Amino acid sequence: MSCLVTVIIPTHNRPDLLDEAISSVVNQTLADWEVIVVDDCSTPPVNPAQIQEKFGTKIKVLRHPSSLGGAAAKNTGIKAASGKYIAFLDDDDLYAPTYLEKAVSTLENHPEINTLFMSVAWFGPNSKWTHESYTDAMNKILADLAGTQVAETLLEFDADRLFKALLKRVPMAFQRPVATREQVRQIGFYQEDCLLWDCDWALRAALNGRCGLVTEGLYLQRSAGQGYSSQPRRRMDHSLSNLEIKKQLIKRNVRPDLAKLIRLNYIQSAQDLSWEYINQNQGLLAVKTMLTSFQYGIHFLQIKFLAHALYSCGLSLFSKIQR
Repeated sequence: MSCLVTVIIPTHNRPDLLDEAISSVVNQTLADWEVIVVDDCSTPPVNPAQIQEKFGTKIKVLRHPSSLGGAAAKNTGIKAASGKYIAFLDDDDLYAPTYLEKAVSTLENHPEINTLFMSVAWFGPNSKWTHESYTDAMNKILADLAGTQVAETLLEFDADRLFKALLKRVPMAFQRPVATREQVRQIGFYQEDCLLWDCDWALRAALNGRCGLVTEGLYLQRSAGQGYSSQPRRRMDHSLSNLEIKKQLIKRNVRPDLAKLIRLNYIQSAQDLSWEYINQNQGLLAVKTMLTSFQYGIHFLQIKFLAHALYSCGLSLFSKIQR
């Protein structure tokens, strides 16, 4: 049976937080929804009978027999969704009570918007510094975008400007989309081998029609150090994933001016990754990263970073010889 909105909640080993997330959907001012919980091989498994006993039969539970990751869990939910619209909720986050009502009414009143992004408010013990970091990132991207204010809490963006801005940074608001099921499938599934899958999807969304942003922070993001992919030790993984996203974008059939911009951004991302390698005394990998970047163009900073990488590599070899 179809419904107005499908809310997809990927989950893994967070039973108490999952209950809070589901409760925030149950308490929505818009009542025509279904929830698809995708259990990514939790131990113990999420119990569908217990979930429905607590929250009702509009909650469905699907399970991966082995852990495939958050992107795969979202894709499983997309394939099973029956709603006209699709929204996503992480198992450690919450919706404000009017989240779905605001998203749906905005999309229905502004049919020119293909993908609607939802602004974030932070809660939890680390919320002060995450809010400050998020606000700084949002101020920078909104300055680049110069969006059109079409309602009190709604901005619309030129597609090209949004894509170019997202190449630089993808603040959390642009990782919280709501769109029709058809639009979600047109943009494509989440990349399951990509750590920054939400960032990758946002970039592809910007290439697939007009996007808007609800500026009211209705997506409530928990900041308590619990995030799997946001741990400081994953900084290198983030840099690698960011570079791979740009590499995949280069392969897409886009206008020559956008293709040139993507290649330039690949080079900049390669420099960032090279610097990470240098800081971790992995000079050889830094050299390899910079040499690979030359296939997409040649710029002064590349040469400078290559020189840094070669110097770092030389220091590492000298240190090994001295031992």
